[in-house]
Amino acid sequence: MRVVALGGLGEVGRNMNTIEYNGQILLIDCGVLFPSEKQPGVDLILPDFDYIRPRLDKVQALVLTHGHEDHIGAVPYLLRERPDIPLIGSKLTLALVQAKCEEFKLKPKCIEVKDGQEVKAGAFDLGFIAVTHSIPDALAVVVNTPAGKIIDTGDMKIDPLPLDKRLTNLRAFAKEGEEGVDLLMMDSTNAEVPGFVKPEISVAPALDLAFSQAKGKIVVASFSSHVHRVQQVVDIACKYHRHVVFVGRSMVRNMQIAADLGYLKLPKGAVVDIKDIGKYRDNQLVYICTGSQGEPLAALGRIANGEHRDIEVGDNDTVIMASSLIPGNEKEVYGIINKLVNLGARVVNRDNASIHVSGHADEGELLYMYNIVQPRNAMPIHGEARHQLANGLIAIKTGVDPKNVVLARNGDVVDLYKSKASIVGSVPCQYVYVDGSSVGEVSEEELEKRRLLSTDGYVSAFVPVDLKKCKVVGEVSVSASPLLQREIDLKKIQAIASDAVGAEMQGGEKNTKKLEQELKRSLSAYLGRNTQRKPIIIPAVSSVGTTK
Repeated sequence: MRVVALGGLGEVGRNMNTIEYNGQILLIDCGVLFPSEKQPGVDLILPDFDYIRPRLDKVQALVLTHGHEDHIGAVPYLLRERPDIPLIGSKLTLALVQAKCEEFKLKPKCIEVKDGQEVKAGAFDLGFIAVTHSIPDALAVVVNTPAGKIIDTGDMKIDPLPLDKRLTNLRAFAKEGEEGVDLLMMDSTNAEVPGFVKPEISVAPALDLAFSQAKGKIVVASFSSHVHRVQQVVDIACKYHRHVVFVGRSMVRNMQIAADLGYLKLPKGAVVDIKDIGKYRDNQLVYICTGSQGEPLAALGRIANGEHRDIEVGDNDTVIMASSLIPGNEKEVYGIINKLVNLGARVVNRDNASIHVSGHADEGELLYMYNIVQPRNAMPIHGEARHQLANGLIAIKTGVDPKNVVLARNGDVVDLYKSKASIVGSVPCQYVYVDGSSVGEVSEEELEKRRLLSTDGYVSAFVPVDLKKCKVVGEVSVSASPLLQREIDLKKIQAIASDAVGAEMQGGEKNTKKLEQELKRSLSAYLGRNTQRKPIIIPAVSSVGTTK
């Protein structure tokens, strides 16, 4: 058997694993990574499908462990390349995927499974085990072939008091362990955190306190798929006689799906449409919205920027950040918080209240899992390099041979042969950027230009010349980004541009491309000395001729 991760290793997002046996391919998860401030203009980052693209006809199925975007967000992009790939997952997971695929005018073939069920996909015998996470209906997948057994846990924790009473099925994991597990691929996100994750229900007291102290409207920011957290907010809102308003397209859609399928309990009259908020006082409403990661275009970002058409926050209002802070989003999130505070709102977050618990297993739970399953090999997944390393060290503590702990990167080829897993090579595995309607067309070079534009700005200079007379004719046109306009003298730039091109022509140069190179060099040198910046230089030299 062969395992290749096309995303999700060394990062938190775009999870996708391929398992190969006898020429057939099984895919596990197909998620997106959300861009950082270092990737301006990018909407989403996809797994790299290049490795499987020539063999898409060999794909037997795509197993989806749960319904978070970092596990299902890229499914429509894969199905656009082969629409008939069977999707295997739980009821809620498939419902969320189907809604996403509708936006792409796709109708996927879905196979619903649940805890304890077995399904065959080509040469792969699949089993499914219930796990708790921050979204209902999450599953681990057991992959059996004549070459060995692999377990991919997906995202998981061991919550002893889940809201839906659906426990992580430790008996099933123990049974698989007794039969023998060749490779355990387990969630690494919280491997550095000692102890055990608190149960989801433990956030209720902090939520209750925040509601009891709120005088005006309440805004709760959460992931649009965090059904358990939303359920607690709904329950406490009803206790304090507040109506719930779902805000944001994905939040409205996902909560409607969860309610329709029975995963979210909404008492009659508890929810009101945002169009009807004018009928209620502020202290009768709680808004549940997206934007907990500081996304500027999400509902909370627009509220903080004063750009939301229906919701304003000010004195006496309370904003509750009810989701975890994904590594890398700190600057954006605290930027939003500061804007909300400046508007007069009280912000309740992880820094001042026990308002969130993680959906990922801490060190103690990972120790427990390794002891139960007793795998011959371990391959930590889902996490940055430091998380994977911590996970691997936990495996070693429980008796896994250090030589059998595989710390892989995206694109590494991991072969499982005679119950021994090892890296035997690697394949190219790049970020694939979605920018509007374009997929994979944005290069790293283009991103570097965007980063420069966003931080150091640009300067453009148009120099008209008469190549026959070897001189600059007419006025040099110069423009610059607003940032640079405050720091430079445009007339000085005009003079430098004119002198640089003129001197080069006096030396006999008449090739406009080479004149532009000299113009760019001269402006870069001047701006570097005088602004300590490296703006993008856009040089243009054009032969316009002269009239007698």
